Amino acid sequence: MNSRSLSFPPLVAALLLAASCAAFAQDTVPTPPPVEAPAPPVVPPVSYSGKIVSATGTVPEKLGVFADCQDGRERIQGKVDADVYAVDLPPAVLCNVTVGEQDWAADVQPVYDARTAIAQTMLVYPRAVPQPDLAQELIGMGAQDRAMRRAWAGGRRDAAFQKKMAADDRKLQRRLRQIVTTKGWPTISMVGAEAANEAWMVAQHAPQAQLKHWAVFMRAAANKHEIKLSNLATSLDRVRLFEKRPQIYGTQYHVEKDGAIQIYPIEDYANVDVRRLEMGMSSLAEYQALLAKPKE
Repeated sequence: MNSRSLSFPPLVAALLLAASCAAFAQDTVPTPPPVEAPAPPVVPPVSYSGKIVSATGTVPEKLGVFADCQDGRERIQGKVDADVYAVDLPPAVLCNVTVGEQDWAADVQPVYDARTAIAQTMLVYPRAVPQPDLAQELIGMGAQDRAMRRAWAGGRRDAAFQKKMAADDRKLQRRLRQIVTTKGWPTISMVGAEAANEAWMVAQHAPQAQLKHWAVFMRAAANKHEIKLSNLATSLDRVRLFEKRPQIYGTQYHVEKDGAIQIYPIEDYANVDVRRLEMGMSSLAEYQALLAKPKE
């Protein structure tokens, strides 16, 4: 077969030449570097500052303050100047603020969002509390109370268990009445923050008249910063619920059959967040979101 050179019509030849040039250009033109996304804006911290009072009347000289936040950042160190603590906190992040030193302690203060939180006065007290034996007893009482509630939440609700739980509640409340009668309400400076909180929890499960009576002692303790304001708010709401009145702070709720959280009616609903923030709590919306999270 005789070989012949290929020939194309002028139009076809022009198209082939253009395609060849385009391919060459594509191979030789460098690919532009990827465009980097702009860095997120730097959110400035919020200065969070409040007063310090001492259970002994004298504020120690070497107190420190720090915050542990739930976004995983390193511990934030703040400053204490005389009777004022100050720490810079990230906005919209739950941080636990702690004041203290080797020999002095204070209850941990949760700050749900530094932009809206109202700084609470921090009571510092000697770690060597005046009544350590009572403190240990109250911690044990709280552990017993909590174990019963965990069993109930886990589905143990047969008649025998309910009868035992009611009997154990009466026993714990009877002992708390003895303590309050002979020693006064278990305050933070008397037994430490943990034991004081356990005493409050046992009181929460008392009948209406008893809780209402104890709430008077809680108010007096709150005036001296000797009880968490959020605990007092919860007890006051619970008393109002017993009396079939709308609650004040929105702490009381029930769970529907479908698992939905239903907050009981609230008096002056429009200003509930103002009252909650004054008591060192989160907004009602944040509280409801927390309740709705699946339990681990």
